[in-house]
Amino acid sequence: MTAPVTRLVFAVAAHLHMTAGAVRQTMTAHELMCWGYLFAAPAREQQPLVLSVEDEINAWG
Repeated sequence: MTAPVTRLVFAVAAHLHMTAGAVRQTMTAHELMCWGYLFAAPAREQQPLVLSVEDEINAWG
């Protein structure tokens, strides 16, 4: 399993008070994909931060 999927399995397991192995055995890929979509929703809504040149220079200062 890749790292994001593994983290997703553990997050689902914690939410459902199950072990990660039990989640892997009982949930379908579609269910895990739905959980991933829900967990990623806040990241999709964020707008990228755009700094002016002066702000970027000051941030490094």
